[in-house]
Amino acid sequence: MDFSNIYFKDNYLVIEDSIMLGKIDINSFDDIIISHEFPRLTFKFNMFFTKPVIYEPKKGFINKIVCIIFNYNNNPREIKRSYYYVNAEKLLSMIEKCLPDADIPDLKNSIYWKTTDKKMIFDNVR
Repeated sequence: MDFSNIYFKDNYLVIEDSIMLGKIDINSFDDIIISHEFPRLTFKFNMFFTKPVIYEPKKGFINKIVCIIFNYNNNPREIKRSYYYVNAEKLLSMIEKCLPDADIPDLKNSIYWKTTDKKMIFDNVR
């Protein structure tokens, strides 16, 4: 599910989609695993946190019900979602602001995401 907006507010990174807001404390990032979902132009993000993510529903009764179910069925200290390339780039730039010492990859030009001969085998990996 892609997000409609992403921004900082009161020491939180807020990821907004059509149903709810996910508020992540910027000091709670623990680990991030990114993988490319071939052949689509999407990237899977597995993000883990030391503090729970706060989900708030947008206006509307149905959104509140969906948010309650979502909170009940998910681990509050992790986010596992797929994002299209454009939104993945936006998310990574915001994460880079939260984690200035982290080595954030360039999705477009990284050897980790694609090979030059269109094969799924990397020459440098044994």
